[in-house]
Amino acid sequence: MWKKSVVLLFIFNLILLSAGWVMTVYTYPKLPQKMPLWLNFFGQQPIIMEKSLLFFIYPLAQTLFFMFFLIVSRRMSSKNVIPWKANILKEYIYLTLIFFNLIFIHLQRSLILLARQIEEGVDKFYFYSLFGIIFLLIPYYRLRLKIFVKKRE
Repeated sequence: MWKKSVVLLFIFNLILLSAGWVMTVYTYPKLPQKMPLWLNFFGQQPIIMEKSLLFFIYPLAQTLFFMFFLIVSRRMSSKNVIPWKANILKEYIYLTLIFFNLIFIHLQRSLILLARQIEEGVDKFYFYSLFGIIFLLIPYYRLRLKIFVKKRE
């Protein structure tokens, strides 16, 4: 059961990473010549510049996050000799990565809609909710690990 959930979460991460790249590659040629590169998070004005390949920095950062999380999950799980503990850790890391992928996709989508003058920026409630969920996963998995350890004893 543990391996299936880890593999499924890994596949969902691959799907989200692919969606970010497909969205960026598909919309880049259709963007106007003047487009935002950075969004207005704290009331500052968005950074507007000529259309350039810097637009691909978001899916590139998403890919780097993905690779970093994979390396961390492999290294941390190799240090744990107990297989079920390593699988719980991988599950936590891959689930957290799903929410980071959603954050990157939301930023890309917001830039695209701002460039087309459809929206004014990020949906702050959604954006901060994703970070809130990431922070809630920490105590959830700590509690889950403690419960699982007690059941094994």
